[in-house]
Amino acid sequence: MSEKYLVGIDNGGSEIKCAVFSLDGREVAVASRRLPIEVPHPSWSERDSLEVWEKNAEAIAEALELAGITGADVAGVGLTGYGNGFCLVDAEGNPTYKSIVSTDERANDICDEFAETGVERAIYPMTCQSTWAAQPIALLAWFKRYNPAALEASRWVLGIKDWIRFKLTGEFTTEITEASSTCLCNLHTRLFDPAIFEAAGIADCFEKMPRIIESVESGGTVTAAAAAATGLAEGTPVVGGFFDIDANEFASGVADTETLCLIAGTWSINERLATTANTDYDKNKNTVTLGYRPGFFNVEESWPTSASNFDWFVANFLERDRPGISRGEIYAACNAAVGALDPGDSHVVFVPYLYGASHPSGADACFLGLSSYTTREHMVLAVYEGVCFSTLWNVHQLVGEDLAGRRVRLSGGVAKSHEWTQVMADVLGVPVETLANTELGCQGAAMAAGVAAGVYADYDDAIARSVRVGEVVEPRPEYVGLYREKFAAYERALEALATFGKE
Repeated sequence: MSEKYLVGIDNGGSEIKCAVFSLDGREVAVASRRLPIEVPHPSWSERDSLEVWEKNAEAIAEALELAGITGADVAGVGLTGYGNGFCLVDAEGNPTYKSIVSTDERANDICDEFAETGVERAIYPMTCQSTWAAQPIALLAWFKRYNPAALEASRWVLGIKDWIRFKLTGEFTTEITEASSTCLCNLHTRLFDPAIFEAAGIADCFEKMPRIIESVESGGTVTAAAAAATGLAEGTPVVGGFFDIDANEFASGVADTETLCLIAGTWSINERLATTANTDYDKNKNTVTLGYRPGFFNVEESWPTSASNFDWFVANFLERDRPGISRGEIYAACNAAVGALDPGDSHVVFVPYLYGASHPSGADACFLGLSSYTTREHMVLAVYEGVCFSTLWNVHQLVGEDLAGRRVRLSGGVAKSHEWTQVMADVLGVPVETLANTELGCQGAAMAAGVAAGVYADYDDAIARSVRVGEVVEPRPEYVGLYREKFAAYERALEALATFGKE
């Protein structure tokens, strides 16, 4: 019998990825497709749903080819992707509107209304969430008010990975971790709750929600048409999969309430498992969804305050006038510069709020403490440090200030840099473990397929057999105290920003 493999597909905000994994967790091949976001109006984020599927099919076919395998070698397919946003389709699965991406903000005013009128407070004991613009609860209310024709033409409301699952299997389903993030699901019953729809004024949309399946439950098998488009074998099982934060957590090997999962990529996503969830609206502090492991909640503190800020700095100050130098070479030079600097040699503070603020709300990004002594290298170090300080600030909101005894698993672009990971360890004051694989979203989805297919006995067996820890970076004792002082300066910068520009 030939060796079997698992396939994971991740539909992200900027890129579609498909990865092939061996049963022991080796990342065998990765294929990706970039798909621009359409912005037909300010704050809207859309894509053509059929084009999204075409790019998924291309990525799947290429990944199989790069891995040197055929569809017959695949034991199962798992899916993940950005949560929220949605795809509206009719009874046959034809799109009735473009796919809305999770960065869409057209429903901001709807969320303000939910808060002001008490809707958010009324449903909070069921949802354990505040509303935000790209959640289906807000988008459905927006469409009912501003585009009722598209809503009336729609039979199903699908998440992005639900849409891909439908195209692979012909089945209309959604999955429990994604459903739990929509603010339409009762986290205690694990079902869409008609009382929530009624409170939000969208009771007639309840019947448009697909059946919820578990993450490791089969969502159907690959159809003949999908097999022809992707190279997968007809009849291959396709499982529920995960919301992307849960897929990353699973692939990071987070299996208890003490381990922190930090994903420092485009966003700074900081999360942990918990056995209880806050239901008191007045004590609302973190985003809560259902965890990838049954019986657990996922508690999250996330903001766009991570490596995307460094990409902006590179594009505007390091790359623009150097057409002959690749982005990779610039990254390597920055890592070398940071590795050579003494952190005590610079007191420049960078607040990484280019794309949004964790605290205070509405604050802008800035550099503070510049002087004639400041060099470009000092500013690069400040960007590295600012991203890590923002992570620490969010971790404090997640678990408090005492991190002693906590295990930290780090992934994302920051984890690809030893120097940046070292700063993260120094700032947190605890060892930081990275992961050997790079496509953790895909891997978590593939691991779900492995559990469903019986390749792994359960979640713990999947972790034991396929999660691969990479570098473990210890904090440098001589710099831990210094970084406490620097973080205090960072917090003073946040206090200053709270009043800057306000009358």
